[in-house]
Amino acid sequence: KLDLLQIFLGNRNSAQNHLTEIKLESKTELSHGLISLGEDRDSSSICTLAVDQAKNSKYSLHSIHHGWDYARFEPRIIQSKGEAATVIKGLQVTKGKEQISTHSLIRFEGPNGNLDQLQKAVAAEYSHCIFNGSIEVPKKAQKTEAAQLSRNLLLSKRARVDTKPELEIIADDVRCTHGATVSQLQDEELFYLLSRGIDSKHANSLLLKGYYDEVITHFPKSAEKWNF
Repeated sequence: KLDLLQIFLGNRNSAQNHLTEIKLESKTELSHGLISLGEDRDSSSICTLAVDQAKNSKYSLHSIHHGWDYARFEPRIIQSKGEAATVIKGLQVTKGKEQISTHSLIRFEGPNGNLDQLQKAVAAEYSHCIFNGSIEVPKKAQKTEAAQLSRNLLLSKRARVDTKPELEIIADDVRCTHGATVSQLQDEELFYLLSRGIDSKHANSLLLKGYYDEVITHFPKSAEKWNF
């Protein structure tokens, strides 16, 4: 059993290209936190993550991407024999004219696999968030249970969110769901906080914090010093 925290930092005019390969044998468990922060303008990041899971392995990924002019994250996860558990919770936050995208692929190569995937995005000003999530369940992956949800917030009229969950299911004995939502901060929630004496700026901050926490609270404790 292992907790792993990766930190990627980008400065002005920097460009990064990362590849991380992980192989989990049977009866192993990995809790993986990935924090990717572009700290200044004109920074870009391309990050590929390749994970191979054997039977009876558990893999959880919690990630945040923020502050990059351009970033692309590609997690590729294969349950090589099925009978494994995968949890993915990702968050991307953009402002200005930034573009951050996540293109994920999860493939089940055997029966009794399990997946819980949540992808969140917050886009402000003129920025652009993209999510393309693919789940492949071939005929040999019977009794697979997979859930994928994309939840997105628009904080301005000029921001854009493109989300495209995809399921390719050949097996006939599975339980698979997917969904996508794009919304703004709820007026009722803002009104509730304002009516209790909280000013508009802090009310928005509290609602966003609650939105982020579903992903951030699962990072390893060593991530606390990173004030993202």
